[in-house]
Amino acid sequence: MDPYASARDELQKLVSSPTVGSGANEDTTRLQLIDALLFNCLGWNTQDATTEDHHNGSYVDYIVGKPAAQFIVEAKREGIPFTLPAGITGRHAVSVPTLMEDKSTAAAIHQVLGYCQERGVPVGIISNGHQLAAFFASRQDGVPPLKGEALVFSSLQEMYDDFNMLWGYLSKPAVSTKNLQRYLIGRKSRALAPEKLANSISHYPGFRKRSELETDLKMLGQLFIQDLEQEEQISDDFVKDCYCASGALSQYSMLSREVLRARYASAAAAVAGGIEKASTKKGVNPKLTADMVTAALSRRPIILLGDVGVGKSMFLRHLIRVDAKDVLKNSLILYVNFLREPVFVDDLPMYITERMSDQLESDHGIDVHDRSFVKAVYNKEINKFKRTIFGDESDPDEYKKQERLMLAGHLSKEFEHLRRSLEHIRATSGRSPLVILDNIDQRPPEFQESIFETAHSIADSWPGTVFVAIRPSTFFQSRSRGALAAYQTRMFTIEPARTDQVIMKRLDYARAKVVESGAAGVFPQNLSIDDADLVAYLNALIKAFKYDDELKSLIDNMSAGNTRDALMFLFTFIGSGYVSTQRVLDVANAGRVYTVPMHEFIRAIVFGDYDYFSPEASAVCNIFDITTNDGREHFLLPNILAHSQRVAESAGSEGLVSAASIYSFGQSVGFSQEQVGAQLDRAVKNNLLVFSGSVDGGSYRPTSVGSYLHRKLATSFSYVDAMIVDTPIVDPSVRRNIRDVHSIKERIQRAKHFQAYLDKQWEIFDPSRDEIPFRWDEVSAQLTTDIEAAEFKADAATQKRNESATNFWK
Repeated sequence: MDPYASARDELQKLVSSPTVGSGANEDTTRLQLIDALLFNCLGWNTQDATTEDHHNGSYVDYIVGKPAAQFIVEAKREGIPFTLPAGITGRHAVSVPTLMEDKSTAAAIHQVLGYCQERGVPVGIISNGHQLAAFFASRQDGVPPLKGEALVFSSLQEMYDDFNMLWGYLSKPAVSTKNLQRYLIGRKSRALAPEKLANSISHYPGFRKRSELETDLKMLGQLFIQDLEQEEQISDDFVKDCYCASGALSQYSMLSREVLRARYASAAAAVAGGIEKASTKKGVNPKLTADMVTAALSRRPIILLGDVGVGKSMFLRHLIRVDAKDVLKNSLILYVNFLREPVFVDDLPMYITERMSDQLESDHGIDVHDRSFVKAVYNKEINKFKRTIFGDESDPDEYKKQERLMLAGHLSKEFEHLRRSLEHIRATSGRSPLVILDNIDQRPPEFQESIFETAHSIADSWPGTVFVAIRPSTFFQSRSRGALAAYQTRMFTIEPARTDQVIMKRLDYARAKVVESGAAGVFPQNLSIDDADLVAYLNALIKAFKYDDELKSLIDNMSAGNTRDALMFLFTFIGSGYVSTQRVLDVANAGRVYTVPMHEFIRAIVFGDYDYFSPEASAVCNIFDITTNDGREHFLLPNILAHSQRVAESAGSEGLVSAASIYSFGQSVGFSQEQVGAQLDRAVKNNLLVFSGSVDGGSYRPTSVGSYLHRKLATSFSYVDAMIVDTPIVDPSVRRNIRDVHSIKERIQRAKHFQAYLDKQWEIFDPSRDEIPFRWDEVSAQLTTDIEAAEFKADAATQKRNESATNFWK
C-alpha cells in the first residue's frame, strides 16, 4: 500500500479510537493522539522528532525535522486548556487574530510562537490531539506572525474527510516542498538567483593546457611524491623518514586551540576511563604498547580514533616497524586495508578469513590448508576419532576416507578453522597474530559497524590483538545506538600531524630518491626534465615550506588536518598549468632558488586542471554563491561560518554549534529558513562545517577550512577573481559589466567592479547591526590592498617587458 493510503487508514483507526474525547491529560494526549498523527498519519519518523527539548528554561513538546527543524508542536490537554472558536468547522484558512479571540488558544499560540522564535523554527502548531492549528511564526514578508493566517482542522473526523489537505500541507513530503508556505502566505519562495557568468561561456570550464615540461613534471611528481603510503609494498626507509608524530596542535590553524582539542574531548567523555592519545611528545604512548599485549587477555579490540586522512595508516606502519618492533618480533601481522578491498562484500567474516589465510601463506609461509598442518591442528580430534566406530584401522582405505570427511567438516567452518590454526601456531611457535583492520572509515557507516562487530568477534575468540581504525563521527553514531554501544572498548586517538612537517619530510624523501635514481642511472629517460632539474624544482618547494608561513597556513587550514588532502594540494601544484615550471628552472640555472608566490599556489588549488573555477571539481568553495535573487545572501555563508566559530569557541560549547542556533541567527539577520538551509548544505558538502547527528536536533562543528575561507581567502584577489564567474549578480546594471576576460589588467578591473557591487549589497544588508560577526567592510578593505598589490606587480611586469623590447631593438 502506498504511504498516502496507509496513512489515511491509520487516521481512520484513530478517529474510531476510544481515547478520543476522553479528556486525556497532556502526556496522554501526546502519546496516544499526537504521536499517532505525526508518526502514523503524516509520514514522519520518530527519528525526525525531538520531544521535551529544553532551551532557556522551557520545554517544548515536539520539534519536528532534522537537521533543520520544520515545526514545533505544543500539545495541550484534549479539549482543555484551549478550544478553537465555534463556527469555524469546515474552514481551513482562519486568521490568527480570530483564533486568539479565545484566551486559552491565544495563550497557546503565544507560547509556541516564543518557542519558534527562540529556536529559529518557521512553523508553530498547537494541538489538543483532535484539533490543530498551524501558522507561520517566522516570516520575511513584512506581515507579523500574529496577523497572518493559520491552517485549522476542527476535529479528527474533519482531518479524515479532508485528508488530502492534511497530507498535502503537513506530511513529511509536503513540508519539504513548502506547500504550507504557499497556502498561508500566498506567495512562492523567493525568486531564484540569476544566471552566473559561467553559463554564458561556451567552453566552460575548459581544460588548462600544460607545456611538455609541466606534463612531464606532473608525471614525475606522481612517481616520487603522490601519497606513496598507499602502495602495497612500502619500504622501512619510507616509514622511518616520512613519519610525523601526531598530536601537535597546529600553530597555523585559524580555529582556536580549544576547538581543536574539543574534537576528541567529547569522545573521551563518552568512554569509561577516557581515551588515551596514541602518541606523546616522547613518542608512542607506552600504554598502547602495553595494551597490545594485554588486549589478547581482555578479549577486546583496540580502537584507533581519528578523522579521515589524519595518518592512522602511517601511524600503524610506524608502530609495527619502528616503535613496537621488538614487542612484535614474534607476531604474525595480518593486515586488511579496506581502501583497496572490493566495495561489496557479502560475508564479511568469511572475506576477512580468506584475506588473512592468504597472508599467512604469502607473508609467513604458513598454509593453513596443508595436509600435515591440518592434521597437526586437529591432532586431538584425530585421536578422539580413532576411538569411534569409524576409527577402525583394520580397513586403512575406509579409515582414511572417514578421517578426510571428518577433517573436511572442520575445514568447511573457515572462520573457526583459522582460529584453531592460529591457536596451534601460538602453542607450537609462540607467535600470536596482530590483526589490523585499516581504512574502514572509507566505507559507509553501516559497513564500519559490521567490521567492528567482526573485529570484536575476532578479539573475543582468537589469540592475539586486534586493531580497528575508525573516525569520530562513526564512534558517536555507533556509541549511541550501534555496535559500539554493546561493548567496553579500549581507545586511543590519532590526532593530526603538522601538515608542514609532513610535506617537508615527503619532499626531502623525494629529493633523496631523485638524487639516488640519478646516480644509479635509473631516472626516467626521454623526458623534457632531468634529475638535476627535478632536484632544483624540489629545492624551491622545500624553501617555500620551510620559510613561507603564509603558504604553511594555506595548506594547513585548507586541509583541516587531513594529511592526505595536504599532499594532494602539493601534488596539484606540481606541474600545474598555473605555474611556470620553466621560470623555476631558469632561476635555478642562474644559481638561485625560486621563491614560490602565494598567488600561484592559490590559483593551482582553486582551478585545478580547468581554465575556470568549477564548484564541482575544485577543492575550494565559493562563499559568495547565492540561491535566491537576494544580494544580501552573498554574506550569509561567511556569516554562518563566523557565527559558528564564535559560538564554538565560547566556554562550554565543546566545539559544537546547534542547528537551532544557526537557523535562529540566520533568521535574526533577515534570511529565510530556506536560504539558511541551502547555505548550510553547501558548508557541509565543502567541509566548511561538519554535521553531527549525535546531539538532539543536530549540531555543527566549524573547521579550519571554513575559517580560512571567510577570514583569509576572501581578502585575496586571486580567490575573488576566480569566484566571479561562479557568483550570480542580482544587479542587472553590474551584471552587464561583468564579462569573461583574460588579461591581468582586465581581470583586475573586473574584480574592482565586483568588489564595488558587493560593497553596495553590504549597505543593503544593514551593516550597522552589532550581531553580524562577518564584516564585509573590513574584508573589502583588505581586498583593496591585495588588488592594489596585484596591480602594482602587473604594471611592473609590463614595464619590464617594454624595457626588454626596447633594449632588444637598440
